[in-house]
Amino acid sequence: MNPHNSQLKKLCDRFATAIQKNFIGFLRGQLLISLILSIATFLVFAFFHIPFPFLLAITVGLFDLIPGIGATLGVSLVSLIVLVQSGWFLSIKVLIFCIVLQQIQDNLIAPRVMQSTVHLNHLVVFFALLVGTQIAGLLGVFISIPIAGVIVSLLDIEELQAD
Repeated sequence: MNPHNSQLKKLCDRFATAIQKNFIGFLRGQLLISLILSIATFLVFAFFHIPFPFLLAITVGLFDLIPGIGATLGVSLVSLIVLVQSGWFLSIKVLIFCIVLQQIQDNLIAPRVMQSTVHLNHLVVFFALLVGTQIAGLLGVFISIPIAGVIVSLLDIEELQAD
């Protein structure tokens, strides 16, 4: 067997493993983050006695699967539904609490979850999101973290991996 073919096969296998590990890790992380937000919003909706709290919390969670703008869209839609159902005062309270939950998610929970599922340093995750958004817009938000994970895995840069 040609030694170059063996090296190429090892490189291809390593590349395929890195892609699979990082994209699956990213999807698992997104699902976990959305589940956490759904549970938290359900608790807020139940506390305020919002009609159909489970359905509305699931709506926020499903929209949250869209990186970047998804949670904002979900919270806005749910706030409009609460406005129609229960009036503006309760809608404003729901909106404020959901924005607080979303900020906690985006600034505290999401970086740690992505760090553990994609095994990247939180600064690399942040930088990847910035670069991905600038280069490819919404698509960049979706794929920037897994691509950064693949690059770090292939280059075997230990300093950029999660501790």
